[in-house]
Amino acid sequence: MVYYPKSQIKTDLYTQGGEFQLKTTKREYIGYYWKNSLGEFYTEKNPSMGGEELERIPVIPPISTNKVIYTKENEIYNTLKQVNISDSFLIPSYVKPLPTDEDYNIGNFVRYFAKKFNENCYIETSKDIFNKLKNKNKSYDYSSYLIFTLTWTLTGNSATVETTNYNILTLTEQNYNIAGLKKYLKYNYLEFYK
Repeated sequence: MVYYPKSQIKTDLYTQGGEFQLKTTKREYIGYYWKNSLGEFYTEKNPSMGGEELERIPVIPPISTNKVIYTKENEIYNTLKQVNISDSFLIPSYVKPLPTDEDYNIGNFVRYFAKKFNENCYIETSKDIFNKLKNKNKSYDYSSYLIFTLTWTLTGNSATVETTNYNILTLTEQNYNIAGLKKYLKYNYLEFYK
């Protein structure tokens, strides 16, 4: 069993479902969990109880009438590729952000997002996909998405970090006249905090 200092974990968290699945079996998980400062999640109330590793349930946006093909990593792709779809585009896919040691030394890092214009559907993605949408890459359905970045604070006093990240989300929602970004991020203003 790995030892974690109390400052590196959050314990006694609870999910009512729809958020996590067991990493090994992909079965939805309901119950207590804990997380470490690396952004990893485990079943049970705390590390001393052991537990299995969890992962977030992937957010799969609803299939729209815009005739899009999902990336090959997506299970829906195998079904859609059998259908003859013309004028098809790639849509941005979810990419879990992973702050580097350098990011922690700096104290923040940039997170990349895309939001459907006509839906309250957010996707956190990679810098590469973000740049393809920004540069209007013809293989992507760039015209359907609002794209934006967040500078996410990683280090410092926890109360200050939480307030700073809350404020950046509030300003982003106001500046782009959008809602639901805080909910998409599960109101977790200390995500990736060390």
